[in-house]
Amino acid sequence: MIDELKIVAATLVVVGIGISLYNLKNSPDVLLLESSPERPAWLPWLGWSITSASALLYIVLDFLGS
Repeated sequence: MIDELKIVAATLVVVGIGISLYNLKNSPDVLLLESSPERPAWLPWLGWSITSASALLYIVLDFLGS
């Protein structure tokens, strides 16, 4: 059971990295006073939360499995 959850956590890390790369690609090159129209406001938080939560889950599962 723990091995399957580790696979899910590792997959979420890869998805979070992909979302973060997409966020970097769509971030503005210069400082703007208003939001960039092509970049959703929730995108940076989505990448951060998926990557952080799944990495923490993997660490907890690895600790419980040892």
